[in-house]
Amino acid sequence: MKLLNEKVAIVTGGGSGFGRAMSELYAKEGAKVVVSDISEKSGEETVELIKKLVAMPFS
Repeated sequence: MKLLNEKVAIVTGGGSGFGRAMSELYAKEGAKVVVSDISEKSGEETVELIKKLVAMPFS
């Protein structure tokens, strides 16, 4: 069971660096992630990465 199933994570600064890493980690652990960033492009890139991660099977 994933640690964050049924949880929502709101990540400010999620477009790069630590915020992006935390967004990915939360998604891997089952959370629904809200990504916020001053750069719309960077935020959207993080969202696309998360969509790919969620679609991949995890071991």
